[in-house]
Amino acid sequence: MQLHGAHNCLLIGSPGSGKTMLSERLTTILPDLTFNEALEITKIHSISGELDVEKGLITSRPFRRPHHTSSPVSIIGGGRIPKPRRN
Repeated sequence: MQLHGAHNCLLIGSPGSGKTMLSERLTTILPDLTFNEALEITKIHSISGELDVEKGLITSRPFRRPHHTSSPVSIIGGGRIPKPRRN
């Protein structure tokens, strides 16, 4: 999970302790995206083929929820021409 200021947060705890619930709610209290942040996020979604052309500029902060068995390579992506992975 990436917090304001481009910092990441790793939540560790036993199953059912509320890590996912907390991380989902935390994104709602963060400040609105600046235009430059929204533009950068939109570009990344466009390159990965996930941009909904009808909606246009993405104005909400992204939230990633990788599976606990995901390897670093599967989360980051890869291949000959690296690009963000599709969900």
